[in-house]
Amino acid sequence: MSSIFSSQIPTERVAKWCIYLALINTLLAVLYLGVLLTPEPGLKSDIFSIAFAGAQFPGTWMFIAFIMHILVGILGMIGWAAIYYFSTALFKKENTNKLLSYVSVGGTFLGVLISTWMYFLAGFIGGRAMLPSNTCYVLVDGCLNAGMAIVNALISWTVIPTGAGMGLVAFATLVGLLNIFLTLRK
Repeated sequence: MSSIFSSQIPTERVAKWCIYLALINTLLAVLYLGVLLTPEPGLKSDIFSIAFAGAQFPGTWMFIAFIMHILVGILGMIGWAAIYYFSTALFKKENTNKLLSYVSVGGTFLGVLISTWMYFLAGFIGGRAMLPSNTCYVLVDGCLNAGMAIVNALISWTVIPTGAGMGLVAFATLVGLLNIFLTLRK
């Protein structure tokens, strides 16, 4: 049992993981933009219905999810990479705890994915449901001209996964801080 907690990994390798995950998150951010900026085929109006849906509550959650993905998923991962890299470059700490590194880096990445994608999905579904039905060709497309009660019912299932993802990021951040503290203390 003690070997699991005492197993070490080079800090520069952990920094590289963070950079790789920041690059993956950058590619995923392009997917967000693809959904937000691509006009929909067969749209009856000259306004992009997704952009229109995003301009009103709860469609604005798509934009908030995108910003949070950039801040935490990309810039946060680059920040963790810098911390791990500087622990080697400035403090000559060549190794760090392997288990804590896995939990910190993996938990942050997974938590960001869960929370931002669920948040984005809630905005997409809710914003589309509030669109007037004449902006889409078929009612199946999700344009219902729905009121808030219907929208809340449609997106209520995204609340718990979003919160779980945020909790996972918070937990992974605390584990990462503990890992850096223990690494620098060695």
